[in-house]
Amino acid sequence: MKVKGLSYQNGVFFIGKQYVACAYSEDGKVVDWVKPLNGHTLLQMIRQVLMSMPGWFTGLSAVYMLMIFLPKILMAVGLQVPWTGLPYYFIFYFLFGTHFFFPEQLRKYHGAEHKVFSERGVIKRSRMYRIKKAAITNRYCSTNYVVIYFSLVILLTSVFSRFATTGAALEWGSYGAVLLVPIVHALLEFRFFKVMRRYVLFVSYFLQEKVTTTTPDRVHLLTAIQSYHALAEVEFPEKLVDRRHQKKKEAKHMAIVDVTVIPVGTGGPSVSTYVAEIQQVLENYGDKISFKLTPMSTIIEGELPVLFEVIQAIHEAPFKSGIKRVTTNIRIDDRRDKSVQMDDKVEAVTRKLNQAK
Repeated sequence: MKVKGLSYQNGVFFIGKQYVACAYSEDGKVVDWVKPLNGHTLLQMIRQVLMSMPGWFTGLSAVYMLMIFLPKILMAVGLQVPWTGLPYYFIFYFLFGTHFFFPEQLRKYHGAEHKVFSERGVIKRSRMYRIKKAAITNRYCSTNYVVIYFSLVILLTSVFSRFATTGAALEWGSYGAVLLVPIVHALLEFRFFKVMRRYVLFVSYFLQEKVTTTTPDRVHLLTAIQSYHALAEVEFPEKLVDRRHQKKKEAKHMAIVDVTVIPVGTGGPSVSTYVAEIQQVLENYGDKISFKLTPMSTIIEGELPVLFEVIQAIHEAPFKSGIKRVTTNIRIDDRRDKSVQMDDKVEAVTRKLNQAK
C-alpha cells in the first residue's frame, strides 16, 4: 500500500488512494481528521498549509513573487520601468528551493513523518520508543525531486551554453529540467540506472539529515503517528495488526506502578500545579493506560514498556515548567502468574474484610 506524506508547519498529512488524514497540534493537543481525497479536501489542505506559515516565510515569498511579476504587470499597463523583473523560470527555483529554507517546526514534523515511514512495524503510539529510533531519511522523499531538478539545470545549462548565450542556456536548462524531472525520477527504479540512483539518494540523504529535517520532539512524533494511524483505520486497517502477536497469542502482561514525582525548589509548599500538569500528560496516554490520582501518589496500570515511557514523560513534565531538580519515586508491581488489575487488588481486600465481619 503506497502512502504519501506531506509535512507542514503545524502537522502532517498522509495521503492514500481514497482518503487524506491530517493531524496537527492545537493548544498543546493533537487533533486529527480523515476526509475523502477530492478537490474540497485539497483546498482545505492548501488553506491549512498557507495559514500555518510563519510571517517571515510568507513575507519573503511575497517579495520574491513581486520581483517576478510586478515589473511585468507595470510594463503591460504601459508604464516605463527600468527593470523587467526576474525571469518566469525563477518560479521553479522557488518551488524546488523552499526545501532549503524550511522553518524549524516544519523540519521537525518532516523528521517525524520520515521516522513513521522508516519504521517497519505497526505504527501506533505504544511503539513510539521504536519509531523514535527509526531512520530520519526516506528513500522516497520529495527532496529527491529537488536534487534531480537542480542537477538537471546545471547539466542542461552547460550543454546549451555551447551554442547559446549564458542567459538563454540557463532559461532553456531551467524549463527543460522541469519536463525531465518526472522522467528521470521514474528511471531511478530501474536497475540499469543504479549509478544515477546512488548519486540522487546520496545527495538527498545528506540534505534530509542536514537541511530539511531535524530530530522531532514527542509532540511531532505523536502528530505523525496519529495522522498515519487515522488513515490506516479507514484505508488499510490490516496494517494495524501486529502479525507477530497473531501467530503467538500471548496474554498481555499488565503491571501496576505507584509513582510520586516531587519537584524540588518550587518556592512554596504547594505542588498541585505540577500534579495537574502530570495528569494532563497521563491523559495523552489514555488509550494505553489506566491511572488514578491519590492524595500521596499516582497509580498507573499498563504494559511495562508503555509504563516506562509514561514514567519518563511525567518525570520530564516539571522540568518543562522551569524546575531545575525533580525526584521521582517508583514502585512496580508486576505479577506474571495471572492477570491482576489495580481494582481487583482492592476488591480482594474488601472481600476478605467482609468475610471477617
